[in-house]
Amino acid sequence: MYYNLHRAIQVTDVRVGRNGNPPTSVSRFAQFASSSSVNNLNVKADMWLFPFLNLYAIVGGVWNTSTTNIDVTLPPIRPGGNSRSYEFAVPTSLNGSVGGLGMTVAAGYKSLFVVGDFNAARADLGFDNKFKAIITSLRAGWNGKLSSRPLRVWLSASHWDTFATVTGTVADPEGGTLSFEVDQGPLHPYTYGAGFSYGLSRRVEISVDSGTDFHGGWYAALVPVFRF
Repeated sequence: MYYNLHRAIQVTDVRVGRNGNPPTSVSRFAQFASSSSVNNLNVKADMWLFPFLNLYAIVGGVWNTSTTNIDVTLPPIRPGGNSRSYEFAVPTSLNGSVGGLGMTVAAGYKSLFVVGDFNAARADLGFDNKFKAIITSLRAGWNGKLSSRPLRVWLSASHWDTFATVTGTVADPEGGTLSFEVDQGPLHPYTYGAGFSYGLSRRVEISVDSGTDFHGGWYAALVPVFRF
């Protein structure tokens, strides 16, 4: 499975500590806005335990690039002076691994179907802690044929519960170390999309899915499937 995801990230608080001191919030001086682009390549193994229940596991890699815009406002140096304001952007590139477990529940009536999906995953991007994600989605669509091969089309809605506190330690340019804690997550956690799957043969099919959060964020997925 290949996913490409672009979205805005909200940073609700940033805390910084120096040389082992407890991190304290800097949000009264700085405002943060971030955007993220994620490429994710997974291998998924699944099994239909019952006609209505599918269980699966995923493992793969994730490549994340982001840009964080920081607006800093400092008090005046002298009483009665003007505040000092600075704006700058910080690009970031992170690579890591991801793994998770999921469950799909399906129901249908004649040519119509409804599918609910729930999966929990953890991503290791090199910080002190791992990112945790819980993604739930609901799809409703039509099941039929095209040129005698199975064809399914659907509309979908998903909720991305990927809010997390990122912690880590970096070298202080002036000597020593800086520890940080960042509370962050998707600014718009709901996406809405459409997709289809087509059976190329009895064992091979291809699925394509794409969607948007209607605020500039979007995703696209390409999923080749081999069944045995």
